[in-house]
Amino acid sequence: LELLALSPRRSPPSKPTMGLFSRAKLRSVDFYRKIPRDMSEGTVPGSVISIGSALLIALLLVSEIGRYATPTWKTKVVVDRSLDGDMMKINFNVSFPALSCEFASVDVGDAMGLNRYNLTKTVFKRALARDGTPLGAIEWDRDRGPNAHGRHADDDEHAGAVDLVRSHKELVARTPEDPSHPEPVHDLDPRSFEKHKKASTVLLVNYHAPWCPWCRRLEPTWEAAGIKVHSKYPKGSRNRVVLAKVDCTRHLNLCTREQVTGYPTIRVYTEGSDDVAIGNQHDHASYHGDRTLEAITEFAFHLLPDWKIEEADKTESRAVVTREEALRHESVRAVKGPGCSVTGFVLAKKVPGHVWITANSNSHSFHPEEMNMTHTVNHLFFGNQLGRNKLKALERYKAADAGGTQAPDPFATTTRDGGRERGASSNWHDKLAGVTFRSLQTNVTHEHYLQTVLTTLRPAGSYVAYHAYEYTQHSHALVTTRELPRAKFHFNPSPVQVVVTEEREPFYHFITTLMAIVGGVYSVCGIADGFVHNTLNMMRKFELGKQG
Repeated sequence: LELLALSPRRSPPSKPTMGLFSRAKLRSVDFYRKIPRDMSEGTVPGSVISIGSALLIALLLVSEIGRYATPTWKTKVVVDRSLDGDMMKINFNVSFPALSCEFASVDVGDAMGLNRYNLTKTVFKRALARDGTPLGAIEWDRDRGPNAHGRHADDDEHAGAVDLVRSHKELVARTPEDPSHPEPVHDLDPRSFEKHKKASTVLLVNYHAPWCPWCRRLEPTWEAAGIKVHSKYPKGSRNRVVLAKVDCTRHLNLCTREQVTGYPTIRVYTEGSDDVAIGNQHDHASYHGDRTLEAITEFAFHLLPDWKIEEADKTESRAVVTREEALRHESVRAVKGPGCSVTGFVLAKKVPGHVWITANSNSHSFHPEEMNMTHTVNHLFFGNQLGRNKLKALERYKAADAGGTQAPDPFATTTRDGGRERGASSNWHDKLAGVTFRSLQTNVTHEHYLQTVLTTLRPAGSYVAYHAYEYTQHSHALVTTRELPRAKFHFNPSPVQVVVTEEREPFYHFITTLMAIVGGVYSVCGIADGFVHNTLNMMRKFELGKQG
């Protein structure tokens, strides 16, 4: 016991000893054991391979980062999810330099037999000058009914006009020398037309065509009105209203010069002209009242009342009837220029159908050979209008789908191709925008076949997808003989829907790829370095004769 008591006690290990012990254990699990620097050596081939591997790793890393920063498009095609009865909105703005807004009509039909004619609720018109300059404000024809151009004489009124004309002819035949007989309606040619314009205080001219049924219906009424009006304003009077007519089949150049597009057309000439100046533009005064004997004679008497004649006779001068005064009459309208811009939208079912724009009137006839349906499509697209950002996203998808690196500008300027002005073809949402189709001969109808596809896009960073209708177009012009020339837009919706999402690569996949690049290049280059080093050693041994 004493020996045990005198033996030295073991003290617990100090902290440095514990640290060394822990570090030793930790080093035992090191996967990446190091070789002392003095036990390794560098070689020139190894340095070359190391520099090459570093450059290769850097190049692959930059490429991978660029790929990660660029989202990719994923596309799938599904059956169109539209429900039965869903409507498709068709938006259009088409300019016709030779079709008057007075007669421009928009018709819609589809394969199910639904046809609507002369739409006015969602269609607006704006008159154009010959050079395409807009004239005045946009016109809304919603309130114009079938009698917008006045009603025709009924059977009794028509019979009364016929009797009056026959009685007048019989009276003239019995006493041809009597100067008190009122003049009949003057049948004008280009030379007498100018003469009567200068000589008459007010000249009413009926532009007609013998083949037109509305003209034949109006003829006895117009002749009878001429007899009654010329009775009040006899030949030789200083101030008088004169009724005349022009046969447009015989004097086509005159009718074309006066911009007559439908028959019958009644123009009002005061002070030798039917032009009404509005700013720097000129309109035409045209009669649109009832086509009855009473209405026409009352209109003529209203233009030149008795008090104006009396005041003019006192001073032995000519009465003045301004065109502005004529326009104040409810039966007179200004025909604003020869052209028309037709703007609006229609709703159609998702079945094959058409939108037609042509001339139409319940009280006029048209000469097909004189109709020019040249037109410019300012825009024509389906669905809602895409904003600039949405449109650019659509163009990015199209460019990526085509294998391009840069999306073309959908707002590029137009170019000219063989007489047809083409717009930016990259804009698949509005393929026809900016395209002009010209009629190079008479009786030409322009047909456009549009095949539409509903595309649903969800760009990167957006949680809400949006719909865009794209379409392809094929156009041609043909000569028609059995119908009026028109602009036809046929549409055919596709039964499939394209769903497109713009996605970025997941971050974990990006990191995994980076590590694979670094580790893979390092390992492969290490194998290459070992192969080169061993080969060089073998070559040295062969040189020293020590091999084998």
